[in-house]
Amino acid sequence: MVNNSVIEIFVGDLSNTEYDAVVVPTNSRLLPSGDLRCKILRKAGTQVQVECNRIINKISKVAVGHSVMTSGGNYTQYLIHANGPRLGQVKEGKNLMQATWNSLKLADEKGLNSIVFPPISQEMRGFTTNFCAKAMLIAIIKYLNEKNKNLKNVSICVEIQPDLVIFENTLKELTS
Repeated sequence: MVNNSVIEIFVGDLSNTEYDAVVVPTNSRLLPSGDLRCKILRKAGTQVQVECNRIINKISKVAVGHSVMTSGGNYTQYLIHANGPRLGQVKEGKNLMQATWNSLKLADEKGLNSIVFPPISQEMRGFTTNFCAKAMLIAIIKYLNEKNKNLKNVSICVEIQPDLVIFENTLKELTS
């Protein structure tokens, strides 16, 4: 528990979760890329990519560290598309924390109660689980302590047991 909100970490398939908002890693053009993003976009249906295209037509690109929200199509209430940094970019940690923070802010401002993240920047961007866990959990804890109004459950869905242990240990370190 952090400021009356639960932080939950679990092993599972992000495309089979039920939350108000599901965060999906993205690129600056909101195009299908990476196994996880493609899987979630398929489940959500073509309507979501149409919404993504409209956003890009309006803003040109999603900067690193930023997030945008669309409907969740056939899958969930909302999808939050977070553009995390690539390994080797300047200010990697800050940009990963910013992508996490901005995703939380979008969900919170929409009045949502629950959100689930994958380890942003891990699959396609080359970061280790340790790096993702520390940057993301610092941002989550800080947001819940300083800004949160509506979020009651913030979850992180990892794909394998060793990643779960890393995220759990990092959470313990940061909250003790």
